[in-house]
Amino acid sequence: MHPITTKGRDSMHSHAGRGRTAVAQARLVLLIMVNVAQLWILAATVEAALAHRFSALLPLVIASGICFVVTLTLIFWWRPASRHYTSSGYLKR
Repeated sequence: MHPITTKGRDSMHSHAGRGRTAVAQARLVLLIMVNVAQLWILAATVEAALAHRFSALLPLVIASGICFVVTLTLIFWWRPASRHYTSSGYLKR
């Protein structure tokens, strides 16, 4: 077996960096999608309230709550896996 050279370690770090970048981009895209859905739900809620269709409000409020929980999950708990965590859960440099 050959020992890992400095160049090999740098290559591994660049692959890991690209992976973290991909995870961050996917997280951002998902947050944008959830926010667009949230805006659509808000528009439907306002329209239902103005039309006095109060029976439609409960499902819209529940859907909005689900979007809120998904957003919190994406922001606080969805992180790339690593072996080097700090107390806040982020990577040490």
